[in-house]
Formats: sequence, structure tokens, C-alpha cells
Amino acid sequence: MATPALRALKNRYPNAEIDFLCSQAARPLLEEHPAITRLFTLTQRNVPYLFSADKRRLVRELRARGYDLAVLLESGNAYRQLLERAGITEIRDIRTTHDPKLHSIVNNIRAGGSDESNPPAMEIHLAPRDEMHAAEMLRDLPRPRIGLHSGYGPPRRKSERQQGERLKAWGVENFARLGRLLRERHNAGIVLTGGSDDLPMASRIAELIGGSAPLTLAGRTSVGEMAAVIGQLDLLVSLDSGPAHIAAALGTPLVVLWGPAILEQVRPWGDPARIRIVRHPVFCAPCYGTPMMKTCQRNICMESISPARVAD
Repeated sequence: MATPALRALKNRYPNAEIDFLCSQAARPLLEEHPAITRLFTLTQRNVPYLFSADKRRLVRELRARGYDLAVLLESGNAYRQLLERAGITEIRDIRTTHDPKLHSIVNNIRAGGSDESNPPAMEIHLAPRDEMHAAEMLRDLPRPRIGLHSGYGPPRRKSERQQGERLKAWGVENFARLGRLLRERHNAGIVLTGGSDDLPMASRIAELIGGSAPLTLAGRTSVGEMAAVIGQLDLLVSLDSGPAHIAAALGTPLVVLWGPAILEQVRPWGDPARIRIVRHPVFCAPCYGTPMMKTCQRNICMESISPARVAD
């Protein structure tokens, strides 16, 4: 959701060199972007500056570039301090322009100094090697190829509930029932995507679907390869997750199951004809950013979505 701001800056300053600082996990999705001159990564974002050789190295590298402008899309003050330590005097900070009624993409663009009524689309430029690997992995899968993405990132703390019990979770039985419905109705080839943390859940879903086993790619692909796989699917069914946004950016038809997050701020942004958002209104949703989120014991917003409805 930061890439439209990147494109807006490039449109506004066509001769500028634009560098991008991101997490190590996001780097593969940006390496091929034609608007980026240099790509910097931060591997240990939560380590204090004085104890982080990574942050001190980063500050030295940024200072050497002598930037005229920095656009800060992170809300944490530690990130502004990094830019200030690098000697950047003009910093456009999203915290000064943010409007909670607007989508994150629009807020990102506003932070960069633009106010476009028709924001640029999200962009992912795939590496040819990743596209080739994806085609090889999907080669024997019948069409339509339908991906099921059941995860949305590892727990941030050891005490946090596991994937199948957390706020956005939909449950392995629901995904398995959906997979069987899609296979019965469309003779679909089912693909289970995800990272290594999603593998136990994906394996259980594959077991419950039964029959001709779905292709389980969770834990078997890099981030770039997973994006390339999503780009070659006929449909992705996903929770509110990074891969859902990848599908929207690549134009892959998408059904996204929506529960506790704020739809107006972070819904997948793309062609409305290719995106279907399935949600069940409940009194406590959206709960993100409220005390109710921390006390939730049952995510009834997600439990109330039936596999039959998603299949329809």
C-alpha cells in the first residue's frame, strides 16, 4: 500500500532518484520496481538505536546520500529519529496529514505532498525467475486454479494466540469445507499458500479436503515466488492479509474474508470487478484500535461467515 505513494512521487519529480527503506520481509516485492533507485532494509526494527549495529549502519548509508526530502509513512517516532540522525532536514511525516476516514493508500500519497482524486494503483513487479518457478510448481494443476490463503503472519509475541485462534482466523474446517465445495462445483485445482508458520494449518486443511490432495505450497516458496504463484491463479480466497493485497495489485480475482479490521482504511485496493469482500456485520466490529480487540474471546465476525456463502 506504499507503492502508489512511490508512483505519485515519481510522477511529481520525474528526474528524482527515489530510494526506499523497508523491512527485510518486504524487500522481494520491491526489488524489481522501476521507480526505485536504491533499496535499503532494516532487519531489527525493535532494537534500540544504541544497541543496533544495523540501525547505525543504516544511518551512515542514508547520511551519505544527502537527501533533499524524506517521506515517512511509519507512525513510530523511532523511524523519524533515524531520518533526523541521517541529517535529513525536510521530512514529510504521515502523522501530520493522516485522516482516519481515508484509505491508507490515500493517506500515504497525502504524506508525500500529493492530493490525487484518482490515486495510482498498487504495483508489484515480479522477477522473471520467480514467475518461472511459479509456473513450474503449478504446471500439473488443473484449471481453474484456486488459491486458499489461511494465514496472516506469525504471532508477534510468544504469548499470542496461534493462527487458528486469532482475530482474523476462519478455522481449518471452514477452509476445508470451502475447498471441497470449489472442487465439487468447478473441478478446481486447489493451492494452499502461506509462509512456514502457516504450514501446519495448511497441511491440516489439505488432509481434511481429502481426495486428490491440494497442492500445498505453504512454507515452500519465497515471498517473491508466492507473489508469482498468486499472479498465475484464477482466484485467490484469503483472509485480510498481505497476499490479499498482492492479489489486488496483480489483478488476480480475489475473495477476501473480512472481520475485525477497518474496511475503509485497509481494504484491498484495485479493480472492483475483481475484488469481492465477504463480511458479516456484528456489533463489535471493527474492533481494531479499541479496547475490545484485546479482550475478544470469540471472533464472531469471522465465525459468522459460512463456507457456502464464500463459495457462492
